[in-house]
Order: sequence, then structure tokens, then C-alpha cells
Amino acid sequence: MTDVESRRRINEAISSIRRLMSSRRLDALHVERSGVPLSLVAIGVLHRIIDFGPIRPTELAERADIQPAALSRQIRILEEGGYLVRVTAPDDGRVALLEATEHGREAYRLFVAANDAMLARQLAGWSAAELTDLADRMQRLVADLRGPLDAE
Repeated sequence: MTDVESRRRINEAISSIRRLMSSRRLDALHVERSGVPLSLVAIGVLHRIIDFGPIRPTELAERADIQPAALSRQIRILEEGGYLVRVTAPDDGRVALLEATEHGREAYRLFVAANDAMLARQLAGWSAAELTDLADRMQRLVADLRGPLDAE
């Protein structure tokens, strides 16, 4: 197989993963298994708030790699569901930060547990060495894809 053919197969695999990860069917399955009525996008935003919060919405947009309009919608969903609250920045009372609530942290824990169980079932035929190799290669792929596009 040529490099061109290999890159084409990689692109096709990435597209397939993207479609799978953004499918309503997968969102519904996660809701059913975890009991958490949030989409994968909302869970991703909540995850960043838990990891980096309290956080300014502008910084969250960068860390979550999401457009401001789409982020605003997810913040509204999370806030209305009691998964996050706005708090005042200690160094500037005019700035609102986003912080996960205990309800949000518990929802995230439930989602991760359900997701881990689902993935364990789906990859049950893979050896520990294969899983480690795949994880390493995927992390390398993500790092390389995040590199500058204009580097020649």
C-alpha cells in the first residue's frame, strides 16, 4: 500500500469516527446507560470545566475547541440542568467564571463509568498490548494533527 493510499484510509477512519461520535444514536445509548441526559458535546464541555474550572468562558472555548455560539448553547444546557454555576472571579468582580457543581461532577462520573463499560465490551477481543499500542498511536496522531498546518 502506498503512503497516499494509507493517508486516504486514515482520513476515512477519522471521518467514520467523527460520524459515530456525533451520532444521536450514540448520545441516546450514553443517556440510557449512564442516566445522564447530556450529549457527548455537553459532556465534553463539562469535562473541561471540571478539569480547568473555575474557568472563563473564553478560555473554555479554546480548551474545548468549540465555537462561542455553540459553547453558549452548551453552557445554557449545563447551567439549566444544575451541572454548573457561574461564580465571580476572585481577582475581578466583573468577571463570571464557570464552575462544575457536585451534581455536574457526579453526572460526569456516571457518564465516564458507563462509557468505560461500553468501550470495554466493544474492545473485549483486543489484548492489553493492542489497546496500549492503539492508545499510543492515537495520542500521537492527535498531537501531529494539532500541529501547525502551514509547516512545510
